[in-house]
Amino acid sequence: MVNPLHLIRRYPMLSFAALACLFGWSAYIAAAFGLGENPENNPLGPVVATLVVLGGQGRASFGAWWKRIRSWRVAPGWYALAIVTPALVHIVNVLINHGLGAPLPTASQLSAWPEIPVTFLAMLVLVGLGEEGGWTAFAAPVLMRRHGLLGAWAILSALRIFWHLPLMISGDLSWTIGIGGNAGFQMIVLVLMAATGASWSLAAVWHATLNAFGGAFFFTMVTGADNARLGVLLSAAYVVLAIVALALSRRLPKPVSQADDQAGDQADPRVTETVAALPSRT
Repeated sequence: MVNPLHLIRRYPMLSFAALACLFGWSAYIAAAFGLGENPENNPLGPVVATLVVLGGQGRASFGAWWKRIRSWRVAPGWYALAIVTPALVHIVNVLINHGLGAPLPTASQLSAWPEIPVTFLAMLVLVGLGEEGGWTAFAAPVLMRRHGLLGAWAILSALRIFWHLPLMISGDLSWTIGIGGNAGFQMIVLVLMAATGASWSLAAVWHATLNAFGGAFFFTMVTGADNARLGVLLSAAYVVLAIVALALSRRLPKPVSQADDQAGDQADPRVTETVAALPSRT
């Protein structure tokens, strides 16, 4: 009989991917057995999967991951970028959407703006820690070391898209955002990691801002074709940003995947600790 703990230790990345989907889709699985209605993805799925995998790897792996989670030391300018850029993308998209026939937000709708900081804080825990604590803090450094920037992007963007599949099938998330938006966002996250020494916190802040200004605010102000068009604009914006980020990444002095393997490199010792604590197999 196969020992699940042995599989987790032997194939940590595959185990993480499977468990992230299992925990993330738990509400859909329960609904299939008549338990609950209107299921949605559980945003804590990836981080719970991470904890299970790290639990099978031992204290060294957990300690390395926890050290990264606790470290938010990045230059303030990077945090400004992670907040201003997604907010600005939404605002520009609303204006473009208006130019294509959608109504502008009313004063009454915009008066709900004080809710944005509260939503941001909630999203910082749910999608920031819940999702990025898995995708970015755990999986990304290992995959970038093994496969480089483009290889890690291909694997993680496919995993993100697949994880969001139930939302796309149910219609709660458009296919354009689910595929194009996730793929573009993943590239941006990896380039930010390479530029800042594998910091995961920028992904958490960017993701929380994206959701706080988007699905919880501007996307609630339009319906039908106008809402669908806004989704297409958002996906297109993130594809463009991803291309720009990839082009800029060529100018980085040293990607994470190379820095990990060089003794004495100061880019981010936390990446080395996590990778060293994991077996070499996927």
